[in-house]
Amino acid sequence: MRKNLEHFVDQSIEVRATVMPTAQEFGFESYQMDSLNQLINFRDSMHLRYVVAVLAEHGWLGTSVIGKKANISLFLAIQHAPSDQVRERYYPMLEASAKRGESSRSQMATMKDRILVNKKQPQVYGTQWNYVDDKQVLFPLEDVNSVNEKRVEVGLEPLSEQELKTAQSKYQ
Repeated sequence: MRKNLEHFVDQSIEVRATVMPTAQEFGFESYQMDSLNQLINFRDSMHLRYVVAVLAEHGWLGTSVIGKKANISLFLAIQHAPSDQVRERYYPMLEASAKRGESSRSQMATMKDRILVNKKQPQVYGTQWNYVDDKQVLFPLEDVNSVNEKRVEVGLEPLSEQELKTAQSKYQ
């Protein structure tokens, strides 16, 4: 199981590393990008099926049981799932594991923010970004004044003043 989970991480990193070079060479709307996105979706679906079976049988296995890389595999599969229903279903397992020190608190924060952003609610940790007029901006924040404290609590670097200034006040 551990080797399979680690293999999925390697595949995910490998294929995603080709996204920007492919987009720069051929454009985001190209046949090449379409093919690459299909490959990513296929691999993600296989990864998710495997991880859901692992979670059903064992729960969210921590780093002391399966190691850091295989634990990351659990996160990546759920984070890359095509629906928030999947993230919402398994987030409590990740949260409990992170609170026990068995999974990454920053990954827990990232998944929490993604769930919130997809519901058009302000994010807590400032991990989710958007493009507006070709500029990268933070999705709205729950509390601009305390976001850096919350980030540090989960092991994330504080956002700069400039990054905080990009935060959207509302969803566009």
